[in-house]
Amino acid sequence: AKESVLRFYPPQRSLDDIGGLDNLKDWVRKRQDLFTKDALEEAVPLPAGVLFMGISGCGKSLAAKTIAAAWSMPLVRLDMSLVMSGSFGSPEYAFEHATSIAEEIAPVVLWIDELENAFGYDDSGASSGNVNIFSSFLTWMQEKPAGVFLAATANRIQQLPAELMRKGRFDQLFFLDLPASKERAQIFSIHIRLNGQDPESFDIDYLAAATRGWSGAEIESAVKGARIEAWQEGRSFNEQDVIRNTVNMVPLSRTMEEQIQAIKDWSYQRAVPASITE
Repeated sequence: AKESVLRFYPPQRSLDDIGGLDNLKDWVRKRQDLFTKDALEEAVPLPAGVLFMGISGCGKSLAAKTIAAAWSMPLVRLDMSLVMSGSFGSPEYAFEHATSIAEEIAPVVLWIDELENAFGYDDSGASSGNVNIFSSFLTWMQEKPAGVFLAATANRIQQLPAELMRKGRFDQLFFLDLPASKERAQIFSIHIRLNGQDPESFDIDYLAAATRGWSGAEIESAVKGARIEAWQEGRSFNEQDVIRNTVNMVPLSRTMEEQIQAIKDWSYQRAVPASITE
């Protein structure tokens, strides 16, 4: 089958599968009744979209997936790199075709990953995307039907055009930072449980303290690595296996310190922290 620019995702993760990000979870929970039949019949104003910005591996895509699950709505991902590729006609045509399908199945969460790849500017200031598709996108955001909720993510946020940040385009701009100690503890507990062990038999506070500057994705990877190694030896994984996996990993925050600081500085003035800050 030919690839499609749209991909459907079954609801798979709940808000409880996210460690930390309490401000974001609170925002989602407060709005979970708005897309119900009653609210739609009474024409209650609906949220139009959110933009998740921040550091790679800190839960932006997971946040988009959990919104759909929390609101009991289908999740459809629009792949902008395929829209831009020309394999589906002109980018404007491919975008218009995809959004019209999303509109037909509304209420729906439309997830667009890495917005900067389609509409951003590269380091020299040249547009990496297509000017026409950007104006099509802005027009669509302004005129789209209320039942299509846009969940967009961006990593290299400094490259996004300023027009995209204007108040009113998105209901909220959330910044997802590296998890604080308490959040890392929650993330360890979640992944230890997802991998079939009881977090109670691990010193979670120690693991959280030992992984300062780690992203959620890096913690997940350490737990999975521990499980794989133990399985190969025919046993269940334990705390020592997890510690061994953390020792052998250098987190992104150490290898990309300057880029991450730049993202933080940029975001503090423009976005709401997704976590309750310590």
